[in-house]
Amino acid sequence: MGDSVQFTVVIPLYNKEKHIIRAIKSVLQQTHNDFEIIVVNDGSIDSSVEQVKKIGDSKIKLIQQKNAGVSAARNNGINNANFNYIAFLDADDTWEPDFLETINKLINSYPMAGAYATSYRFVKENGKVVPARDSIFFNGKTGGIVDYFKESLKTPLISASSVVIPKSVFENLGGFPIGITRGEDLDMWCRIALNYEVVFSNSICANYFQNAENRACNTEREHTKSLMSYAEKILIREKEKSSSLPDFFEEYMIKIIIHNATYLSSINRHKEARKLLYKYRYTKYNKKNLIKSYVLNYKLMYSIKKTLKNKLK
Repeated sequence: MGDSVQFTVVIPLYNKEKHIIRAIKSVLQQTHNDFEIIVVNDGSIDSSVEQVKKIGDSKIKLIQQKNAGVSAARNNGINNANFNYIAFLDADDTWEPDFLETINKLINSYPMAGAYATSYRFVKENGKVVPARDSIFFNGKTGGIVDYFKESLKTPLISASSVVIPKSVFENLGGFPIGITRGEDLDMWCRIALNYEVVFSNSICANYFQNAENRACNTEREHTKSLMSYAEKILIREKEKSSSLPDFFEEYMIKIIIHNATYLSSINRHKEARKLLYKYRYTKYNKKNLIKSYVLNYKLMYSIKKTLKNKLK
């Protein structure tokens, strides 16, 4: 059967009064019940804290901090964890009852890995449920080692509510990046995958709720705090550090760089976007997205020129 692993469940909380009870209850209903829950309130101004206190379970520890962002909240939870295996759950997501049990089996099978994750599903605002992945790696729920970068080319392999990380990994690599508000979790998984094996189970054990209130604003200010704004710097840095990077690492980073170029086009930085796309035209696995980004760039530029021309008539 293997050893019974003890988990610390870290839940960052910021203005999620409508969802936090649902999230915590999904943890309390786990079939594997050897865990503690650390809820880190990141300066909520609604009734989120009162909702947590309503539950009144001895497994729950509530930590208060001034608003500093989700990365700081997760890092605070990690620093206060009593157990070595840190499970993350966002305050508006949920787990299936067998999430920790499935992860426990993965840890027993692959004790030296740097991340343990299960598949997850998207739950849309209208209640429609869509699996995040349509590819199957392993038969049954045993799971195994996967190529994180290869499997993340289409859809992120890991969500912030479907993963468990040993505390020792954070001690070695550092915590979630402070000051990054979009893609801070992807930054963390990337660093882990460059240094450790990633273990994955096909079993869908987490639910990612796509709430309108949870979507980041697509503003230029937010862009400067996003992973895509500094993805190229990461790629250049890692290539300078090592000549033996994982085969699909560069392609994975190019995918994010293309997203960045598409965004730059949308805010009328057309020349900058085209320069970026031209630089990475050698991509093998992102060619279709690169061409689509090029086409969008020219369409937007033409549309702006046409609008200006009409105004000058």
